[in-house]
Amino acid sequence: MKPDKRTANATIKEISALHKTLLGISQTEEAVKATIAKTATETRRTSAIAELEAIDVDALNADKQGIRVSALKSAGITNMSQVCEMPIYRLTSISGIGEQTAKRIKEIADKMFNAVISSAKIQINPQKRSASQNTTVQSLYLLRNSEAARTQAITLLAQESNIEVLLRQASPASGMLKWLFSSKTAKNNSVQAFEYLNGLVNGIFGQQARLCKEAFNGVLAQPIDEAYRDYEKNAAAYYTLLEGLGLSPPRLAATGLSDELVSAVEQYPLDLTHMKTTLRHYQTFGAKYMLLQQKALLGDEMGLGKTMQALAAIADTKSKGASHFLVVCPASVLVNWQRETDKHTSISSIIIHGWDKAMEFEQWQAEGGVGITNFESLIRLADQLNFTYGALVVDEAHFVKNPEAQRTKALIRAAEKAERIYFMTGTPLENRVDEMCFLVNCLRPDIAAKLSTMKTLSATQQFKNEVAPVYLRRIRDDVLTELPDLIENEDWLEPNAEELRDYRETVEAGNFMAMRRVSWDVELSKSSKANRLLELCDEARDEGRGVIVFSFFRTTLDKVCTLLGGRALGPITGNVSNDARQRLVDEFTQAPSGRALVAQVQAGGVGLNIQAASVVVFCEPQIKPSLESQAISRAYRMGQVRNVHVHRLLCVDTVDEPMMKMLANKQLEFDAYADESVVGVESLREQSEGAWIREILEGERVRVGVGV
Repeated sequence: MKPDKRTANATIKEISALHKTLLGISQTEEAVKATIAKTATETRRTSAIAELEAIDVDALNADKQGIRVSALKSAGITNMSQVCEMPIYRLTSISGIGEQTAKRIKEIADKMFNAVISSAKIQINPQKRSASQNTTVQSLYLLRNSEAARTQAITLLAQESNIEVLLRQASPASGMLKWLFSSKTAKNNSVQAFEYLNGLVNGIFGQQARLCKEAFNGVLAQPIDEAYRDYEKNAAAYYTLLEGLGLSPPRLAATGLSDELVSAVEQYPLDLTHMKTTLRHYQTFGAKYMLLQQKALLGDEMGLGKTMQALAAIADTKSKGASHFLVVCPASVLVNWQRETDKHTSISSIIIHGWDKAMEFEQWQAEGGVGITNFESLIRLADQLNFTYGALVVDEAHFVKNPEAQRTKALIRAAEKAERIYFMTGTPLENRVDEMCFLVNCLRPDIAAKLSTMKTLSATQQFKNEVAPVYLRRIRDDVLTELPDLIENEDWLEPNAEELRDYRETVEAGNFMAMRRVSWDVELSKSSKANRLLELCDEARDEGRGVIVFSFFRTTLDKVCTLLGGRALGPITGNVSNDARQRLVDEFTQAPSGRALVAQVQAGGVGLNIQAASVVVFCEPQIKPSLESQAISRAYRMGQVRNVHVHRLLCVDTVDEPMMKMLANKQLEFDAYADESVVGVESLREQSEGAWIREILEGERVRVGVGV
């Protein structure tokens, strides 16, 4: 029986519209990618032009081309951006520039432009919005937040793949003439098709399709401010999307690995079935490297996501049959490791720590998953590891640099039962290069034995070749091309008479720790460093920035909290529980601008992710550069969207000066070895911490005329 014409028309119209909408949603990804590619090209061009504007036109003669640059300058052409935008006929109109010279100028300029634009990074800056950047951010927001709707649309279309055929078959039912001139078979098919489509419209399919449309339109309707807010919270995910689109070129960086090893790593069949999060290219490479080598030291600079790479390696191993994995880390990051495991993987996790760690260990042993414990707890648990397990991950592995320490011995016992061992540290070398060699020895004694024969800097290239199978390091500048700038400032202050008098007394007493507290052991109103800190916090508040204030000394932290009053959160010290530390970080992340998180550099400088801060202040120089670099990396890491300003509060003519020189020397040593996947047995200047302190103390006593 022919359906009512009005009903048939309404049904066909609605199902046709729903089908068209689902098709549009399912194809959004390709359309958005095309939009992003277009705006990314515009962004790169704008960035390249800005860079070329800063290059003097004299660059045309960098290779001694003999071009009359003075003629260009006389015509008002002073930078390479102007040259790039000028056609040849305009150049030849300049007195002194012939056609051949003009062609040579354009050839040089075009080559320079291509080089600059190919390396120009796409950096999203919420404080400097442009039309093309807004389009990029909104497109990425849509791509990121409409994934569920796209997946549902694709699923619904796959379930009802013959809707277009049914619409054609049902067509006669929607009009009198079509119905009259249709055959009996066509009429029967039309009725059946209409009834089926009517069932879709009024059934579960129609309901789900309308919900899918509503969800997608909800994302589409969000204003640009909401897109930027999402970006600031999830910047790492946005840049991962760009990299996946080929618009933020993946870079392996100079790892020191041979071409053969790189090829073998790239070909490793990584299974990320148990991962919830997409990895950056360099993270994928890192996970494959660890899996292929089975025992490895991942020395990536802080902030590059070593945790994510270790979890990816664990996920792959689980997909290939392993059930138990053990993570050993400082107590301060136990909670963070569990959060990251639950956030990025579908693998169960349990913290094995505290008074009930024996029960938690038994639960992990019975159920599997990722067991997370700290170095101290491992001392009591290592002997209970009487079964083979999939992988041992050691976070902040430099904590086990002393072979005589109980924690190191326990770790070695625990490692004997692990099928794979992954050490992770952003500071493989802290005071002496042989500390790093010890870590290598824990993993690959055969490689460590070869390294022991290399005594001079001239052997570094050979060392790179030898250490490549066990040590992988990348630095931020090489792989996170989107990171904003890190701006480091030394705020040198002139101490007043009271500060100098107090400082002289500490030198005379030979109290090195009191010397390091220069300016903080006087009344706050008379403290040069306190006044400067207050200025920095006021500036940060006015600029909408969060601040982290670090000090080694608890008394200094207390004074900072007193100085800042209600603006201060913390302090985070070694006495603050792991849960409480994370709660403080969460509160700081949600706090309005101008708040300051106050932390002891040893406690707050490890394991916490604090991208909400973009101003880092050190109240005094630290004893080794790794403490400072770790602390800075709490804020300057993947996901940071603002330039990070680091301020070191320093007093002239005090211990701060030799301390800064000492740090520079230690950093030079680190850069010469560990930063390039290279180490040596002999350091540039091997001195124990105590020797450094004695030398500095004696130098200060001489300088201020005490005891001489």
